[in-house]
Amino acid sequence: MTQQAAVKDSGSDLPPTPKGRATRERLLEAAETVFGALGYETTRVADIVAEAGVSHGIFYRHFVDKDAILNAVLTRLNDALRHSSGRVAGDDRVPTLEQLEVRNIQFFREYAEHRLLLRVSREAAARSGGGSFRAEWLANRARFVGRTQRWIEDLSANGEIAPVTDPATLAEGLSALTEQMAYVSVGLAEETPDDAALVRLGKACGLIWYRSLFGGAS
Repeated sequence: MTQQAAVKDSGSDLPPTPKGRATRERLLEAAETVFGALGYETTRVADIVAEAGVSHGIFYRHFVDKDAILNAVLTRLNDALRHSSGRVAGDDRVPTLEQLEVRNIQFFREYAEHRLLLRVSREAAARSGGGSFRAEWLANRARFVGRTQRWIEDLSANGEIAPVTDPATLAEGLSALTEQMAYVSVGLAEETPDDAALVRLGKACGLIWYRSLFGGAS
């Protein structure tokens, strides 16, 4: 990959002008719409530029191909998902069951808002073999798992939970639980679940996380 292509692939290198940033934003929004509607295999750059109302030349000033723009969309979306499910102001250092429920409910609500794209991204990662898209998808996922692992290690080191001999695998298991519930119950649903269903999912995940880490019969 050329240096120029690497820059265009990066979600952190924004265009220097307001017009360029606005165009990039329009392309990202168009890509989310098109990928969600058509799926990964069927989507073409032509579909994205038509939705965004720009030329192919404009597209290639910002992204080298459809994988690059999908990665940019997903990086931003995964940042939002990590923020929605993270610790918020007012949370105790050792969270209560209710605080864990709130974090998980917010995750499911954010997931539901972008469920078609998240479903497509997971399926695309499975189909893409050893390609760059799969590697980027796994890297984004690893940020979720890594955050949980560091949290478990910190709790264990401070004696706030029972000693954990394998925090990496525990973090992987808890993350996979939430991920799979979201994919099956939200991503694969024929219609977007209503908020009551998202609350039930969030509370169930919150309870499992709480009992796994802190014990108790709440």
